[in-house]
Amino acid sequence: MKKLFYLLLIITLSASCSIEEESGEGTSEGSATSPVELTVGTAKSGSVAYNDNSFYKFTTSSTGAGNYKLVVASLAVSDSWSTSRSVTAYIYSNSSYSNSYLLEYDSCLASCTMVFDYEDNLNPSTTYYFKIYGYGNATYSLTVSKGGSEGSKNNPVELTVGTAHDNGTVEGYYYGGQSYYKFTTADADNYTVTMTNSNSLYGILYTGSDFTSYVDYWSAETTVSENLEIDASGLSANTTYYLEIEPSGTSIADAKTTTYSITIAAEGN
Repeated sequence: MKKLFYLLLIITLSASCSIEEESGEGTSEGSATSPVELTVGTAKSGSVAYNDNSFYKFTTSSTGAGNYKLVVASLAVSDSWSTSRSVTAYIYSNSSYSNSYLLEYDSCLASCTMVFDYEDNLNPSTTYYFKIYGYGNATYSLTVSKGGSEGSKNNPVELTVGTAHDNGTVEGYYYGGQSYYKFTTADADNYTVTMTNSNSLYGILYTGSDFTSYVDYWSAETTVSENLEIDASGLSANTTYYLEIEPSGTSIADAKTTTYSITIAAEGN
């Protein structure tokens, strides 16, 4: 009888411990085959379990080309195995969530803003997929929204030579959040780019619409007037050139929105 009493006591204590362990576990959302849909611009409360993933998707608007950002707010984490990261977000161009379609990823230790698609920018009317990995049991609020950068590689903003483009913006940091522009020359001439901006920026000039045929590079602390040259000569006539403007911050903690004015002008005018 005494043995039976102790056996029942052990079973009861074991069950109690199991209940306590389960109550401390986190909850993951969605799955790779059935991700939770987010509405761009609308916050969604969510969670992810320790050493697990939550799956989401969102669709850009018809005019939504450009960079997007994920705001992770009200982030609370328990039982984390990492002291340097709380969650990591991965964004994909395909619902398979495979590395072949991974666009980029970034991590947060506390609430933060991740500026997605640093290199290529997202396309309009397109569904993208992302997952949140939890280094511990995490709860948070997620908001996907349009970033503050202008244009995209597929749809750069057109500048008019000799006319200032005021109130230009770029959001992010050096590795993400570029703005994209193009302009067309009338005559073969020496051209200058003049910028006035609130934070340091970098500019890159290309000859190809794929933004890979490098021509010239400059940095802009707060103001700059830079000659645009190809092999120390001026630009060609009736030719379209492409500009990429990059923020200067070196980490996600440095991500910010920078405003500026940019003017492309022929020196002969």
